[in-house]
Amino acid sequence: MNKFLKTAIAAGLLAVALAGCSDEEQNTNSADDGLAGEGQDTHTSDGIEESEEGIMLDEDGNVESAEVPAEAEEEIMAVFDEYIETFNNKDLEGYLDLLLFEEGYYDEEEERAALEEVFTQFDVHREVVDQTISGYEEGSAEVFTNMELTTTDPDTEAEVTRGGRQVTILKEVDGEWKIASIQFIAAP
Repeated sequence: MNKFLKTAIAAGLLAVALAGCSDEEQNTNSADDGLAGEGQDTHTSDGIEESEEGIMLDEDGNVESAEVPAEAEEEIMAVFDEYIETFNNKDLEGYLDLLLFEEGYYDEEEERAALEEVFTQFDVHREVVDQTISGYEEGSAEVFTNMELTTTDPDTEAEVTRGGRQVTILKEVDGEWKIASIQFIAAP
C-alpha cells in the first residue's frame, strides 16, 4: 500500500476517532467510540426543518442560530475556541480540562490514552469554517460547525484534508461550560 493511500485511510479513521461519537447504549464519548465508522448526521437531506439532533434548518437548508443571552454566548464560544486551540496545539491537559468527566459523559483515562496516541502518531489540524450556537437552553448548548481536518503523516509530510460537520454539546457545571459530547460526521 503506498504512503499516500495509507495516509488517506488514516486521516479518515482519525476524523471519526477524534469525533468522540458515542453509541446510545454506552455513551462514553471516548475518541475510540467512532472507530467503526458510525456517526450521526446533523443534517437531513429531504428538506425537513429539524434533524434528529434538534438542529433547526431554514428553508434553504442552513443551520439557524439559537437565541442565546450575550454573556452565555461569549462564554460558550470561548470554551469552543479553546477546545479547537488546545487540540491543534496538542495541549493534552488543556484539552482534558474542557471535558465533562461525570458518569454518562467522558471517561478521563480513556480520553487521555486516546489523545496521547493521536498526538504522538499524527499531526492533525482542525479549522473551523463556520460555526453557530444552534441550540440553547439554560445550562445546555449545541455548537454546530463545518470544519476541515488536515492530517499530516510525520514520516512523509503527505497531507490529507477532509471536511465534515460537528455538533458539540456543552453543559454548564458549577458555573463553568464543559464539553459533554462531540458528534462528527465526515463529508462524503
